[in-house]
Amino acid sequence: MLSYLAAALPAHTSAPARLLALQCALRSTAAGDVSIPAGLIRGMRLGRGATALAELQDARWLYSPTPPGGRGGGFTAQLLDAAVRMQTPTVKDRARAADWVLRTCQRKELRELDAFPRLLALTLAAHVQADCPGVPASVEQEVLARMCGLQAQGLVSVLNVLVRVRFLRSWAQSPVPEDLHWELAVTSEPVLDGSDLTE
Repeated sequence: MLSYLAAALPAHTSAPARLLALQCALRSTAAGDVSIPAGLIRGMRLGRGATALAELQDARWLYSPTPPGGRGGGFTAQLLDAAVRMQTPTVKDRARAADWVLRTCQRKELRELDAFPRLLALTLAAHVQADCPGVPASVEQEVLARMCGLQAQGLVSVLNVLVRVRFLRSWAQSPVPEDLHWELAVTSEPVLDGSDLTE
């Protein structure tokens, strides 16, 4: 789903809008209808959820008849890109992934961070095998940057933030090929399966 959104959304799409789009894609029906309650918006800590919603509407990725900021922040929408309904996760898997995304972004290490570090942390966690949370993972820097909507060189400062808050144990760049390697810090909170998110 992260790869799909990297291709479907404009490159300049903000981190809050990407996190909201991820929840919309994972929570949508087979017909592309989605309902996002106000409590979920608050739980996602997106700042002004109406701004993220307006951004996705401007990108023509979804249409919402609900005025931005109305009904306490919740909204209903229709996803306009038919490709979102062709992604491989089943409805049950999508529901599990949506819950995993929310719980990952609410981890104590990430709770007070802005949307972009949480999006990067989520993307890194989704690439870690569920049965090997302490084993280093890797992905091409360009792929990771595209999933998060920024240039590859912009990753360094945010990766350092994730080390500082102890979400990551360590990270390193590999010169050839240009892969990024990282290891999640071991905490009392389990790393849940995010494999469906990288599809």
